[in-house]
Amino acid sequence: MSPLAVSDVFSGCGGFFLGFDQEEGFEVRTAIDSWDKALETIRLNRPSIGAIQSDLSDPEGLDRIVDELKSSDILIGGPPCQGFSTLGKRRDGDTRSSLVEVFAEIVTRARPKIAIVENVRGIQSKKHPVYGTYANALKQCLETENGGGYTTTSRMLNALEFGAPQNRVRWFMVAVRSDLMTDPQAIERFWAYLSRAFIGKPKTLRMAIGDLPKLGNGEECSTDARGLPLSNHKAMRHSQALIRRLKSVPPLGGLPDVPRELLTPHLCKMLDGAYGSGGHVKNIYGRMDWEAPSGTIVAGIDKITCGRFVHPEQDRLLSPRECARIQTFPDDYKFAGGQVAQYYQIGNAVPPKLSGAIASAVKTFIDREGLLNSDSWKIAA
Repeated sequence: MSPLAVSDVFSGCGGFFLGFDQEEGFEVRTAIDSWDKALETIRLNRPSIGAIQSDLSDPEGLDRIVDELKSSDILIGGPPCQGFSTLGKRRDGDTRSSLVEVFAEIVTRARPKIAIVENVRGIQSKKHPVYGTYANALKQCLETENGGGYTTTSRMLNALEFGAPQNRVRWFMVAVRSDLMTDPQAIERFWAYLSRAFIGKPKTLRMAIGDLPKLGNGEECSTDARGLPLSNHKAMRHSQALIRRLKSVPPLGGLPDVPRELLTPHLCKMLDGAYGSGGHVKNIYGRMDWEAPSGTIVAGIDKITCGRFVHPEQDRLLSPRECARIQTFPDDYKFAGGQVAQYYQIGNAVPPKLSGAIASAVKTFIDREGLLNSDSWKIAA
């Protein structure tokens, strides 16, 4: 059987397609994104993949992309999530939310056999002006609107259960062309095939990054413990005032452990609840735990107050390579751009371990449910 053609829309730096790229039976042909640095990373690591820069909110550009994707068997994508994330303000007018509907339009026009979309859990609760929520809007658009013709199923998945050493919960929807299935209930069995990839005991931070070389302030190391090349392992350069604060943070500690005389007036107000009494305060300057999984790796790790991302022993934030390890990118996958751009690419990505499990489940689903035997599949091919 010829490899199944895979295309990634809103690909970022490639975490979602990388799991399919590493699974036998798939050929990743196209990756589409609007950010040049993310596409530079793809070209750097996978030059055989057609990396296309396109603003998919532009109707003319969208027409060209649809034509490009009509030969795809499987279409995957993670439309920008900032409009849904509960960490953001979730403005109703955020145009980035509409890109979920653009993804649905691409699917219904390009007609891949299977489409898989990833997003934050907030997509299930953010209100849509017509369909109730944006998750329901995607479901309705794929099943009935604009030609529809897909059967969908969705579920929350935690990357921790699939080998990533972090608690990272995301929403996934799988859509299969209805004409390929004789049993409409077959799609719900996809999750059973995916569950075979569950791991037992979760991996810890020490397992993920414990062997990486130590870094001083602003220091970079280009080889690992075995002397092999290592990219993107560079510490941010912190001010001496910040380093003094971090030195006072014990394991599992955070902002409340820093002596007040070392804090700015703004941090003192934050500690005293002037900006709200949320539990996030304890995670500011939060030192991580070697023997537990990481929290969710986010895009803005360069902002020291964004969460618990201080190294378990060293007085610094995690390096981009450490973040990439936690996201399960292989060490030979290099990230282009400056340090901040690297953090954003890595934090926004689907962990390749999780996407690999999804790819394996897709292959099993197609085989066990006899999709390749469908006359519709043969005609379309």
